[in-house]
Amino acid sequence: MKTRIVSMMLIAAVGLISACSGVSENKPAANANAGNANASNSNAVTKAAAPTAQTLSAIEKKSWEDWAKRDSSGIDGFLASKFVGVGSSGASDRAAAMKSWTDHKCEMKELTFSDERVTELAGGVYLLTYKATQTTTCDGKPNPSPVNSSTVYVKDGDAWKAMYYHEVPATDAKGEYSSPSTPVDKEKELASLSSAPDDIVAAEKKLWDTWKAQDRKGFEEHLSANFVGNSRAGYMDREAYLKSAFDSQCKVDNVAPGPMKAVEINKDLTMIIYRASQKGTCGTEKIPDNVISVSIYKRENGKPMAIYYMENPTV
Repeated sequence: MKTRIVSMMLIAAVGLISACSGVSENKPAANANAGNANASNSNAVTKAAAPTAQTLSAIEKKSWEDWAKRDSSGIDGFLASKFVGVGSSGASDRAAAMKSWTDHKCEMKELTFSDERVTELAGGVYLLTYKATQTTTCDGKPNPSPVNSSTVYVKDGDAWKAMYYHEVPATDAKGEYSSPSTPVDKEKELASLSSAPDDIVAAEKKLWDTWKAQDRKGFEEHLSANFVGNSRAGYMDREAYLKSAFDSQCKVDNVAPGPMKAVEINKDLTMIIYRASQKGTCGTEKIPDNVISVSIYKRENGKPMAIYYMENPTV
């Protein structure tokens, strides 16, 4: 899309898959959330009626068009106050997204969506996943198309707004992302966010460890029954994800998840963002050495359970 984020990878670091790739993504990177200020749309709001895929797709498509037109007013109305974007070049908050999405050198001529799905994560928070096929050039070079995208929507007053966006080139994509105009300062990345809760950190590290050991039973203990993932292969439900993560003949020598930052979406949902390194192969594919990952956890009977995952390879 909108040269918004970054790219996605191969098969799952953290046990949540992704499919290898190494491009730079369209959007801004995401320095997660301009602070936990303004909990805009969750904790205090009454649960809204479930939006249809058609409703959210229309909002999403307009955001692509606003990006193409560099329409700051339209983009401002699309992004929730705690917006986070994540991709292969890093993570960025709302302010960085506004700058990146209105100050690019890209042109989009065609855009179509397919495979749209809406999943309720918890408490009126909805995940839209879809495949976007577009003809977009940045600095005269074609961007990847098609891409698989994820957007988390929350209600802000009467409007549905995006709290998180991620895209990755699909397995049949052609083209490459341009390098980010401003390199990410890893020391300052996500500086506005708090550290992730200890029990969520422990659960996420357990997922990495059990995936490395190819311990499917141990891995499943931390995965919600309603888990979904998104990757180069597209949308995956829990069973499809587990099959990808454990039936791909992965041999992993090392995993090292880094410091994890968090955004509280509502009282039941917490999103974490972090970088990780890994060494290994899945089948004949070498897994990316470095990734940036996003997991969303839902508290079920007081226990954090992973309900969503997506990642990108990074340099």
